[in-house]
Amino acid sequence: MHRRAFLVAIVASALACNAKGKPAGERCSFCGMTIDPASAWLTELVMIDATKTTYDTPRCAMTAWRTRGVAAKSVRVQEFYERGWRDGNEVDFVTGSDVDGPMGPDLVPVSPTKSAKFMVDHAGGRALKLEAITPMLLQALR
Repeated sequence: MHRRAFLVAIVASALACNAKGKPAGERCSFCGMTIDPASAWLTELVMIDATKTTYDTPRCAMTAWRTRGVAAKSVRVQEFYERGWRDGNEVDFVTGSDVDGPMGPDLVPVSPTKSAKFMVDHAGGRALKLEAITPMLLQALR
């Protein structure tokens, strides 16, 4: 019995040491938060040269684009219900609902055909098109 406990402790220790030696994951290009590659909040800015910069939330990506002058030609988001990647011009961004992103209030990308349902299901909010997202609106989300 003691031998088994000893072996379990050795294996657990080895795994912990190995995990500490792994390089840190990708970080949000705006706030520096570690990005969970499986997160439904991931957002990308597509640059003029077609490279992509990853952000942990739509709010971070939009803030970098609209207030920091990041030279992007488009934004790509994951639609709330289907989780498929969509161009930012193809969705509504709902603000003021009861759905928060990993860092608090955020812009929730929702298909225009489902944004009314989303606002009913999630305590209201306001649906905005990409061009209506201003620096002042982004500042109010903080």
